[in-house]
This record gives sequence, structure tokens and C-alpha cells, in this order.
Amino acid sequence: MRKTAGLFLLLLWLLVPHALAAGVTVAVNPEATVAGPDLTLGDLARITGEDTARVQMLKLLKLGSAPPPGMRMNLTPETLGERLVAQSADWSDITWQVPPLITITTASQTVKGEAIAARAKEAIIQRLGAGGADSDVMLAVLATPPDALVPLGKVDFNVDIPYGIRFNVPTTASVAIRVDGRTYTTVGVKIDVKAYRNIVVASRNLVYGEILASDAIRMERCEVGHLTGYITDPEKVLGLMVRKPVAAGAPVIETILAKPLIVKRNSNVTIIAQIGDIVVMAGGKALQQGREGEIIRVQNLSSQRVFAARVIDGTTVQVITYSGR
Repeated sequence: MRKTAGLFLLLLWLLVPHALAAGVTVAVNPEATVAGPDLTLGDLARITGEDTARVQMLKLLKLGSAPPPGMRMNLTPETLGERLVAQSADWSDITWQVPPLITITTASQTVKGEAIAARAKEAIIQRLGAGGADSDVMLAVLATPPDALVPLGKVDFNVDIPYGIRFNVPTTASVAIRVDGRTYTTVGVKIDVKAYRNIVVASRNLVYGEILASDAIRMERCEVGHLTGYITDPEKVLGLMVRKPVAAGAPVIETILAKPLIVKRNSNVTIIAQIGDIVVMAGGKALQQGREGEIIRVQNLSSQRVFAARVIDGTTVQVITYSGR
């Protein structure tokens, strides 16, 4: 009941002109531009009086939230009175000058969508790092975000890439727009990321088991974001065997290459056994085919014993000792 009575008296003071002198005068402007996000009585009115402490208190009195940046709202004397009473301040000895309608606009500045997208692209490039002279990254913004209205102040950005950089699907960058160091809003930007490098590809159709020579490959600039195991040095593939067919123009990747088979099954080999400085050689037979460096089973032709041996070349294997040598 007391609050209702106080509201009635305050509305009466607001709505009825006054000629009596008072300690403080509050002259509310018909139009006001505020910075936001909070609305104060000092934003709306010119407040004068000899009691400077009370004048300052009234100026800082919060009347709720201001409209969003660039937007406006209207207050009537009645709605202003309701907001004032809600603050439970001392309203005695005040002369009010209130227009029939108060229009409030929050000042704003525009952050262009192109600037938001540019920050997202910069963050992705920084995350990828330098790719070298023969690499390149192509970025395409799928949809430029709309311009953002933000409060007045110093604008900067903080960009997060929550799901990492993706090459098969669009990469999402989350751009936080900050004003005076505080995040005001966050905008998502989707970017198509494609990476290119000069890599080894087949210059013609390659068949299973083919040993690669210089005429079988060439260097070509390709999109590599979706590839794993691609090769950028042609010298690394020469002399290797293709373990599956490769179409002309297709990348030659590490998983389809192997050293060629240089020891055939049941072929005669020289078995070398070394313990310390003593080297023993014997004639043997390969019980498995093998590549350089692989471990195969071999049989000593004299003793018929079977050993595990490492392939040295097409005719020589070395017995594996207990120490693994």
C-alpha cells in the first residue's frame, strides 16, 4: 500500500506542472541518446541543485536496460514514474519537468560483415602456419555475415575454431566481437578451406608390381587437404614397387608403395652369420620371398637347419642372432 501511495504521489509530481522552488530540479529531455547497456536518470535529464552529492546520486540512478544499440524506445511519464519508484529513492523536494513522451535511442557503431569474415580467414591462416614455397591455401567464405550493430567503444575480435580446420566440409570460425574488452556478440562464419601442394602423381596407368622409374611419375599441383601420405619428393619413389594399380594423374601415396621383392622363394642365397669379428658363410635356400631389410626363413643346405635371416640383397641374407643383429 505504501509503495502504491508513493507511486501515486510521484506520478502526480510528474504530471502536474510546478511553480514552487525546490532543492533539486530534474528536467527530462524529450529525446535522449544513450550509450547503454544500462539506462540512468542522468542519461535522460538535466539535474541541477545546490546539493551536489544528491544531484550526482540522482544522475547515477539506474532505470533499467537501455534499448539494443541502434534501437529506440519510448517512455511516458507514467512508465518513467514506475521505473523511478522501483528505485526506492528520496523523491522529496524535487521539481520535475517531464514532457508527454520521451524517446530514447542507444548510440551504436557498425561492424561490417566483411571485416568479421576477414578476421575469421586470418585466424585460419595463422592456425595453418606457413606451408612453404610450393604450398598454397585457398579460403572462400560461404556466406558473408550481416553487419553487426554494437555499442560505442573500441572494437576488437577474438576468433575460435571449435572443431578444428576441416578440408572435406566447411570450417566453422566463431568470431567474438568485443567492445572495450567485453564480448558483446559472437558470429559464426563458415569457410571452405582447400590446401594445394606440388605432389607426385602417376604420369600413366601403373600396374601392380611395377617398379617406378622417372617416366612413370610427374609433379602436379593438387588439392591435398583430403589426402594422407602424399609425396612431394620424386626421388623418394624411384625404384619402389607399386602394390596396387594407379590411374594416370592419380596421386602416388606412401601406402601403395613398397620395396621390390629381390629374393624369390626357393632361390639359392648366401647365408652370412656373424658373431663378434667372426664371419661364417654358407650356402642356403630362401623358404620365403623377401624385400631388402625384411626378415625371411632360410635353410642351410648342408645342415638342413632353418634360420631367420634379414635380406641384404638379391643373393645374400644375414642370420639374426639373439641380440637381433
